[in-house]
Order: sequence, then structure tokens, then C-alpha cells
Amino acid sequence: MIDKWLDANFEKLVGIRRWIHQHPEVGFNEHETARYCQNLMSELGLEICKNEEMKTGFYCDYGNGNGPTIAVRCDLDALPIQEINQIDYCSINSGVSHACGHDAHLTNILGLASYMVESKIEIPGKVRFLFQPAEEIAPGGAIVMIEAGAIEGVDHIFGGHILPSLSPEKIGIRYGPMAAAVEQIDVTLSGPGGHTSRPAESVDLIWAQSHLVISLEESLKHHLGQQERVVLAFGNVEGGHTCNVLPDEIKMKGTLRYLNMDIESKLTKIIDNTIHAVEQLTDAKITWSTPYATPGLTNDNKCTDLIIKAANAILGEENVMIMEDSSMGGEDFAYYLDKIPGAYFRIGCNDGKTRDIHTNNFNLDENCIATAIKVFSATIDHYFNDLKI
Repeated sequence: MIDKWLDANFEKLVGIRRWIHQHPEVGFNEHETARYCQNLMSELGLEICKNEEMKTGFYCDYGNGNGPTIAVRCDLDALPIQEINQIDYCSINSGVSHACGHDAHLTNILGLASYMVESKIEIPGKVRFLFQPAEEIAPGGAIVMIEAGAIEGVDHIFGGHILPSLSPEKIGIRYGPMAAAVEQIDVTLSGPGGHTSRPAESVDLIWAQSHLVISLEESLKHHLGQQERVVLAFGNVEGGHTCNVLPDEIKMKGTLRYLNMDIESKLTKIIDNTIHAVEQLTDAKITWSTPYATPGLTNDNKCTDLIIKAANAILGEENVMIMEDSSMGGEDFAYYLDKIPGAYFRIGCNDGKTRDIHTNNFNLDENCIATAIKVFSATIDHYFNDLKI
């Protein structure tokens, strides 16, 4: 049934994805995107459920209330990246683009809802189609949706994200950690500035900052076992105004990412001790803080079983990849999994050109939309009829 429906509706789905791609909006400002999606869901006869606390987010329920409720989530927002693709559906909003594939994620859930309504799929429970804002804005729109009551009464939740390293007929999934815990790290180095001809008479913060970055990397490697996957990297450094003046302040911003939540306190101790040692060496005063931290995304084993068995049945086992490694990227879907069981999978989307997500030339093979809808629909079918969890 799903294959026949997709054959008849695939071009319509492509059109939806391309409209969304052409009209990207950043987190909590997805007003036009939300209206477009709400209109499509309303045309299906589904009620739009929202409140002020959800901001631009909303959800719709399908089915009856006589059984469990399963949620499927997609994300509304785009990134502040100028698109350079030469395509007729290129972003028309300057400096903003769907460089992470959320346009496809939205189309997946809009298509899933259309399939279920138009095919009159009967389920002994409810499916909640969850449209979340601001996935790209730390700490993430998932918190807003949870606090606004969007997952009240939901028993399990599922989500998916495109992956350019896989071809579009495949998905990837694994048991346990799927994405890293992410902490923002803000570091400030301060000390008396001075003339660059006499660094010994002041505190050379450039030298201190260089020592700090290298020492942190070495300390983490030395004090952690080789099996621990930890990444600390700085993406922003600000300090100094001219070539012949030692600055009196340097600010650094970066992220600390790890998979094992049990080592959080150990990581804090390593960073503290390393900073103290660099202070002693350089005479710089160094302070640090973590303005936000998001939990790691860890799949529930039973929900992972469900996706694998459903995907094997509808895609074929050869198209279901059990991933060896977790992503070191962050994903605020983790907040839902802190509240209710669920699982998250990756959707192949390689178009033969795109190198990675979050790039100014990102695009995808739109056949990934059909793959995702098949997996979501099969997961729902198995959930209610065969493999209740």
C-alpha cells in the first residue's frame, strides 16, 4: 500500500520539500514555515494543537484515544548560512538555508500524515505528529515543546535525521548512544597587557591561550581511557586589536562533546586542573564556564529493535545499517528521550555531490523522503500490530 501511495504522490512531496527549502527561517522565527505546514495538516482534517509556550511549534494527533500514543518528531528551523547552490528552488531568504535537511524532515512527517489520512490507516491508539522549532539553537526547542505539554500522554517517540554518507535507499541506526552530550565551553584569559617588545614585563595572553589549547587536548588524552570518545574544540577566539600590543583579555568559545555520561565530573576535574596548571605557568588569570549543556542521545533498546525489524521488513536487511560509531554532534531529541522511551535513526541522502551538513552547498537526493516515510509507517504498523513495547 505504501509503495503505491508513494508512486502516486512522490512529485507532490518533492514540491513540498522544495517550497520549504526555498523559504528557510531560523529558530523561533519559523512563522511562514509553520503556517505552511499547519495549512497542509489542516487540509487533511487534523486539528492544530499549539499554545504560546510552544512559540512556532505545534502538533497534530491522528487516531483514537483507546490505546498507546506514539510521537514522530520533525524540526522546523534552518541555519544562518548563505546557500550557493545553483538550483531553481535555492533559498530566497538571504543568509539563511536548509543546510541540515530539516526541509526533508518536515516533508517526511507531512507525507507520513498524508499517507495515513488518505489511506485511512486504522490504529488502536494515536500518532502524534510533532513539529518542533529551533533544533539548531542551543539548548534547543525540544525543551520548549516539553515544557508546553507537547509530549504529555505520549508513550514512545521516534525521530530521524538525514545522513549524507549513506545512499538514499538506506538508513542507519545503533543501540545505545546515537549522539554526544554537548557542553558549551566559555573561557576568559585576563592579565595586564603591554608592548609586544617586552612580553616578559607583562602577561602574554596569546602565549597562554596557545598553551591552554594544547594542554587541554593533551590532558584529556592522557587522563581518559582510549575507549572514551571525547572531543574538545574551540570555534571562536577573540582578543587583541593591533599587532604590537599584548591584549589584556582573550575570550574563547568552544564545545566539549562526549558519549559516556558517567565521566562528566571527571572531565570537569581534568579541565579545572589543566587550567590551574596553565595559570601557574603563564601568570594569566583564567576562568571558565558552561553556559549550557545538552544530554547525549541514547536509544532505548526495545525501540531500536522495533525500528530495525520494521526497516528490515520494508527496505530489506541490506539497506539497514547497524552503525559502529555514534555521532559526536549534538541533537536535542535527547531531551525527549530523557522523559519517555524512544529511538532515533539516520536517513541516507547522498546525492553524489554534498560533502556534509551545515555547508553552504548542502543538498540531498530527494528519494530519501520515500525511504523515511516507509520506515516511519512500518514502525507505526509494527508498534501497534506486531511488536508492542
